[in-house]
Amino acid sequence: MNVEFHYYSTAFLAVKAGFSLPDATTVAYASQYVDHHHRSYKIMTRRGTVSSGPTQNYSFWDPSTVNDVLAPFHFFPAGLDASGMPRPSVRNDGARSAWEVRPDAPGAKKLLVDALRSANLCRIGLALHTYSDTWAHQNFTARNEPWNRLEAGSRLPSPGHAQAGSAPDLWLTTWTDPRLLDPEVVNLLRFSAAARKVYRYLCTFKGKDFRADEEEVAEELKELVEAGRGRDNADERSLEFILNLNLEPYDRNLWTGQALEPKEETPWPTVDHLKKVGEDLLHQVGLVNPEQVRAKANFDDSLFAAWVRAADEHRALAKRLIQEVISPKS
Repeated sequence: MNVEFHYYSTAFLAVKAGFSLPDATTVAYASQYVDHHHRSYKIMTRRGTVSSGPTQNYSFWDPSTVNDVLAPFHFFPAGLDASGMPRPSVRNDGARSAWEVRPDAPGAKKLLVDALRSANLCRIGLALHTYSDTWAHQNFTARNEPWNRLEAGSRLPSPGHAQAGSAPDLWLTTWTDPRLLDPEVVNLLRFSAAARKVYRYLCTFKGKDFRADEEEVAEELKELVEAGRGRDNADERSLEFILNLNLEPYDRNLWTGQALEPKEETPWPTVDHLKKVGEDLLHQVGLVNPEQVRAKANFDDSLFAAWVRAADEHRALAKRLIQEVISPKS
């Protein structure tokens, strides 16, 4: 899913569930920022150094990236069922995998429930990202493996849904997954199902009976989404959400800008331009030492600092839960 679900739709559902607009915005921003924290930071604060690991990576798929980034945040595996077997296959080839993502899988639900019990808005947002993605990323795995190939003979890398491009992440896209017994995928149906589940969890957290208005909320959300059909980009498609909620547009640099000092730009000689580009790329994909940044005086009380702490907690719990569902103890 992209910003249209993780930020705008999540904010809408949180407000409808009873969150104040500021709290709903915090939850939604914490959810969407998962997709924009690509690099490792070494943050120099007045109290010492704070490390922040990436929560997204589009370029490398080594075991560390799978175990620390893709599986905990984006492709949470369904694991084995009560009999110790992977879920029944929905594929043409009948293949089964404990690493396959399935919507509303038990481990992902546990991750969300734990976050809700913490009452930490950033933890809730992070867990909602992972939980919602179990609908968008279903039938894929976090690993770079033949399982994810849409064409059996393709030699292209196949981590996650890379071979499907952005199609699985867009509200209004209908696309084809030839691996499946039912190959036509209508994202509007998948995302609407995810939204209903998210709404139920958020209502339960706020002590509201979701049954009172679930159908009305689902229909209103669908209308807001449909209003963006045919528009060129996510910003334009999300305009109705902004107007309906009086919601601030998503700005990926907002929280870091509030918490971190601006990066000092050092002029590079022309002959070293390619070197700079190469080092910037390596920083983005986390293949060199973490980028050192300096915190502002208010860092400890910033939403970015809260998000960093929450991301660490989310990752640690997710990795434990993944181990439980992949290799349950007898």
